[in-house]
Amino acid sequence: MASLSQAILRPCSSRFAVSLLHRPFSTTLSRREQKAAQPQTPATDSIELGAPVTYISESHNPWFNLSYEDWLLRNTPHDQPVLFLYRNFPCVVIGRNQNPWKETTPHKLREAGIPLVRRRSGGGTVFHDMGNTNFSIILPRLLFTRAHGAELVSRAIRDRLGIKECTVNERNDVIIRDGEKEYKMSSAYKIIQHRAYHHGTMLISSSLSELGRSLKSNSPNMQTKSILSHRSPVTTLNHYLPPPASNPIHHDDFVHAVTSEFAKVYSNSSSKKMETNEVNPDWVKESKVWKGVEELKSWEWQYGQTPEFSNELEGKLSFGDLSTSLTARHAIITSMTFHLTPSLHESTEETSQKQGFLDSLALSLVGHRYESLDGAEGALGHQWEDERWREMGNEVIGWLRRVM
Repeated sequence: MASLSQAILRPCSSRFAVSLLHRPFSTTLSRREQKAAQPQTPATDSIELGAPVTYISESHNPWFNLSYEDWLLRNTPHDQPVLFLYRNFPCVVIGRNQNPWKETTPHKLREAGIPLVRRRSGGGTVFHDMGNTNFSIILPRLLFTRAHGAELVSRAIRDRLGIKECTVNERNDVIIRDGEKEYKMSSAYKIIQHRAYHHGTMLISSSLSELGRSLKSNSPNMQTKSILSHRSPVTTLNHYLPPPASNPIHHDDFVHAVTSEFAKVYSNSSSKKMETNEVNPDWVKESKVWKGVEELKSWEWQYGQTPEFSNELEGKLSFGDLSTSLTARHAIITSMTFHLTPSLHESTEETSQKQGFLDSLALSLVGHRYESLDGAEGALGHQWEDERWREMGNEVIGWLRRVM
């Protein structure tokens, strides 16, 4: 196991962290009440938990925060309850087994300057911004239940922030229940040999319009073996401020509410007092964290992890109506065909020649990366060296990059 001191480094010292330490945590539960508030599994009575630790990230970099979360999962003591809290700058985060083109439109995200990130856990696609706070509760695997983390967070919101509409549904999602409507806060899980986490988003004051724009796909005909997101109505905590509250909820308020509830369940005033650490990337020396950052940023992880899929595309080009069918595996094109519907006054010979060129072009695109088509421009053989075919090929490739 790597040295924790290499990656944790120091207790809280930021202005918020200091104020957090001066706010009292509720630790009034008896030992029996604490056990009852912890996950109830066959191992509950036999596992003696260590002192809990909370980590609050000062970074807003999604690749760093997700890599650090994975490091905590794999390197903190097996018996230690851990709470990790962080915010990211605007980004779209997809689940490990999802298709980015089915969940969003990557090239539009790039145009808007919104990164696409693939996390290591399963589940669906979410939008992060600075109005959203992410939480991760890490526990021994034998104590893991899907309900516990959601119940802990919903209690914090209901009892400490006063939003009585917050509860947990039958799928163990944190929700805001407004009459017959449910507004879901997304969550996911990861389980390894000795540890497991439940992590999720909490929309406090996020831009719901930006969220909606960012999670639109332009691939309605795509068929995929990936995990699909369950689209659900969303809202923000600030939309449900309890009367007569005039001050909106902020990140710090949510962090204090959840850390207080976490301490209440897992800490006591003597041997198991909760420790709180801030996480600053400048202090993190553990090489595995930074290797994780580079892996999460790589094309091979971000896109190459995509399960097998197929797609059908149609468009009007200068030389006629064009449709294409293709398949891809790990985001590499494995087959492709074009079908040309020519203009009304075009001769059969002209149409046949164009179709022949398109057949050659389709064959040349097999083995290229989906959407980016890196290196696709190039010679297709002496038969197609004329400038006319080069222009036609560039038009098709440009069209594919726009619609993929």
